[in-house]
Amino acid sequence: MQSPLHFARLYADETGISHFSQATVEVTLREFAPPALPFGVSEFVAASQCGFLHLPAGWIGDMHPSPIRMWIFVLSGAMEFEAGDGDVVAVSPGSALLLEDTTGSGHLSRVVSSGAATLAAVRLSST
Repeated sequence: MQSPLHFARLYADETGISHFSQATVEVTLREFAPPALPFGVSEFVAASQCGFLHLPAGWIGDMHPSPIRMWIFVLSGAMEFEAGDGDVVAVSPGSALLLEDTTGSGHLSRVVSSGAATLAAVRLSST
């Protein structure tokens, strides 16, 4: 068995305050692209759309809920996300964040790199 992958998750509690927790993704060693050697593969989940977000240097998004339930993957630049409870998570190239705080007060987000931040976003079902 492969070690699970861990990512940050941002969600809203029953009172509408957002918090960070850990999203754990299990991976299993398997043949995915024969004849290539086996490697760790997670379960695939339904996704309906994907797109890119390009945020300029210095951009700040005041408190807002996530417009959709989505994974974001940082391609360039760096950002910080601040939950309603005050916790802050930084993301940089190679990191991912599961945004599920689609209700409540949401989060604050800001570009902290000297240049723009480019993200890939994958829309998930609302469950």
